[in-house]
Amino acid sequence: MRRIRFTAVLAAALLGAALGTPAAASSGPACEAGGPLTVDGGAAYALTSDPGLAVCYPFEAQAGQTLSVGLYIPLDDGTWRGYASRATVLDPTGAVVAAFSAESPQVRPTFRVPVPTLTRDGTYTLVLAPIQATSTLRVTAAVSSREVAGTTEVDGPGLPVAYDRVGQDKDVRFPGTPDQFVALRVTAFAMTTREAGAAPGLWIEVRRARSDAVAYRGVAFGPGDLTVGPLREEGDFTVRTWPLDGSLGQATIGVVTSHP
Repeated sequence: MRRIRFTAVLAAALLGAALGTPAAASSGPACEAGGPLTVDGGAAYALTSDPGLAVCYPFEAQAGQTLSVGLYIPLDDGTWRGYASRATVLDPTGAVVAAFSAESPQVRPTFRVPVPTLTRDGTYTLVLAPIQATSTLRVTAAVSSREVAGTTEVDGPGLPVAYDRVGQDKDVRFPGTPDQFVALRVTAFAMTTREAGAAPGLWIEVRRARSDAVAYRGVAFGPGDLTVGPLREEGDFTVRTWPLDGSLGQATIGVVTSHP
């Protein structure tokens, strides 16, 4: 990880788009230059000393990639907290393609910001900014691509999936038919989290074969079966998984026949 402690003046239009303010409103050294980040590369650690200062990380990406940004606040005692400020991803033209803000008290801190499938090649920018002009930043950030862990079959062997990057998506695929009634089977669950007071877990979604609609969404906190129900259509389904609250580790994901 790299500690960033140098300041650079970025283009006013870029900063204005990232922080949600008019370009003319930005003045002075408003963004600390960090990075560059590398997709699926190492994480970067940012610690700002000037209140209100943002940190901007460039990274190279290609059209067709689907990414996620992993974020967490490392504390002095070795535990982690979710990110509770602003995160914005800008495409090579400066347009916002993904954003997160914990400005509302109803929004809980996050460890993951999903980025829609990219439509351009080039240099993207991750902008991390405090909510308050009087606040500073302390955050670790990484950019990960979605990975396909493999393909299985209903009642076939489960696939071991490793989670070694905060917030990264891992997919397992399986063919299904309309008459099948299935459950996800999670075994060899070995997840841990460094978030104080949190239980380690795994977010799981089942995406339908003929659309990106979600057929099931839930959280696995240990081994067991999660009932999905009837598949209702034929094709290749996707089990999308990502760590809950900064969890890391591994689990085996399978699909089995179930009953109503």
